[in-house]
Amino acid sequence: MSALGSNTLCSDALVDILKYLEVEIIFSITGAGNLAILDALTRDASIKIVYSHHEQAAVMEAQGYSRVTGKIGVALVTTGGGTSNTLTGLLSAYLDSIPILLISGNESSYHCQNENHLRAYGVQGFDSNKVFESVTKKSVRLDYPENIKVLIKSLVAIALSDRKGPVHIDIPLDFQRKKIDAIIFPEEDEEHSSNLVKLNDRSISELVSNLAKAESPILYIGNGCRDPKTLVVLTKLISELQLPFILSWSAIDLYPDSHPLNIGRSGIYGERATNILLQRADLLICIGTRLSIPQIGYNKLDFARKAKKWIFEIDESECHKFDGLGWNVCKLDAFSAITTILEKTMGVNYKNSGTWRDVIEEVKNVFPKLQTAIATQDIGDEYIHSVSAIQVINEMKLPNSTIVTDVGAGLLSGHYALESHEGDRIFTSQGLGEMGFGLPAAIGAYFADKERQLICLNTDGGIMFNLQELQLIKEHSIPIKLFIFNNLGYSMIKISQENLFDKRLSGSTVQSGISFPSFKDLAHTFSLNYFAVSSIDQLRQLFPTINSGTSAVLIEIVMDPTQRYLPRLGTSKTSSGDLVSPPLEDLDPLINIETLEKYLGYRAHIDSYRARNVEFPSG
Repeated sequence: MSALGSNTLCSDALVDILKYLEVEIIFSITGAGNLAILDALTRDASIKIVYSHHEQAAVMEAQGYSRVTGKIGVALVTTGGGTSNTLTGLLSAYLDSIPILLISGNESSYHCQNENHLRAYGVQGFDSNKVFESVTKKSVRLDYPENIKVLIKSLVAIALSDRKGPVHIDIPLDFQRKKIDAIIFPEEDEEHSSNLVKLNDRSISELVSNLAKAESPILYIGNGCRDPKTLVVLTKLISELQLPFILSWSAIDLYPDSHPLNIGRSGIYGERATNILLQRADLLICIGTRLSIPQIGYNKLDFARKAKKWIFEIDESECHKFDGLGWNVCKLDAFSAITTILEKTMGVNYKNSGTWRDVIEEVKNVFPKLQTAIATQDIGDEYIHSVSAIQVINEMKLPNSTIVTDVGAGLLSGHYALESHEGDRIFTSQGLGEMGFGLPAAIGAYFADKERQLICLNTDGGIMFNLQELQLIKEHSIPIKLFIFNNLGYSMIKISQENLFDKRLSGSTVQSGISFPSFKDLAHTFSLNYFAVSSIDQLRQLFPTINSGTSAVLIEIVMDPTQRYLPRLGTSKTSSGDLVSPPLEDLDPLINIETLEKYLGYRAHIDSYRARNVEFPSG
């Protein structure tokens, strides 16, 4: 047992609890509302404080730390705007299931009681709990200083339990400085209840039967399988059953691209071959992925249309979005699901497994990932195609790299084309996809593991949203390799304006109102080495310098402003002027209908014919 002495400040008790919970680093911005907590942290000096330059970035840095370590990420902010600035980072963590503890100061407890229902608390305060309750797993305000141990311990347990996510505690100013009685810490952690639903015997028997009869099964693996003990049983399941698998974009680093059963990455910006194979499958088992719209397209009923579908999902609300579809949906955590399936399917072999793997290999060879993306557009000699740049990064990056992406080219080309090697960690903000995530998340990843090569794939638009965090790169001598894909605007927005608004552009290009700084000057200001590259040969020749140095480097990739991100699920216009969205397997640019049907293995969807202004065959 360990204890704090009598008449201990609540802030000192908070620090002691965080140490007990093995918190090693906190990302923070100093303000009037958290001075007592920061003073306690400074006096104790056991927990490192990284002083960010924006509260949104501080939470994103805590995210990067958590994503690499698997531990709770902690951010400490002041009251008022300091607290409200964290909303985007919290929502991002909530959607991507990242465990974060946000500690915010507030006005005195007298004002926080707010018996007159005022919209403002004291000078700067507000009801942060009410604001955050829908974007956290739990948001509380410290009601009695003596409760600090119970609340923090409970919140961290909630954040780290399935489904993981952010939690928040608001601590009034006067409570931070209040003396409290001794607090006793138990040596054993309390077990957090999860109330999981178990597979029943009937469901298990049906799943085993489906698998035994399957000729073309696919396992769809999501980020919910990332826990080390879950990966152990998942690897055994894949090996025992020889199940071909798809990795969600949040899980692309769980297994290397070279794994013989790795089919690739599907979705509306996925690989053509993978989407075709998904729509050809007769059994789909999804574990640890919420199957968002970017994964399954805009028509849930048409997703994996030939397959019997089994979904294992820990979040009950996510389970309900499949109501009425006739799918087999089980509210179950990934570890329990995989363990049960493995136990009940030992010795089960699906039919013609060798034939299915031959089909997979053939389709992947016909539609190779990188060539399929690059060959769809002509790029001038003065520009680099973003996927070609990723291809060089694949060839030249060091082993065991951490790669963090922002939106635009960093996200779409990065998560389409990055090759995952064993030991790599690759991530971005998937659920929210906010501009500005890449840089602060990469900074957090650095503090999680300083020995790994750190690569950030950013853009001219995305970097501007948290530009101030470059000062942390300078201050802490972070050896980041910061790639900025420069296409002179917001390319995805420009494409939407061109498609939907007769090519009228506003605020998406330098010609239509948005502007950007000189990235060479920016690099000089923040003491980064700078290189501009406009050819693949230049980039390839530069990499030995990048890899051998320990300094921060900014590499500006000069892109064609007209480059699109293909293949993608697009919208076509029929001869009558109607808009039609082809199904998931029929990505833009559209291929010959006969070729599509050959590798799909059956007649294409009617919307594939309509998109080509071709009459659908009768009979």
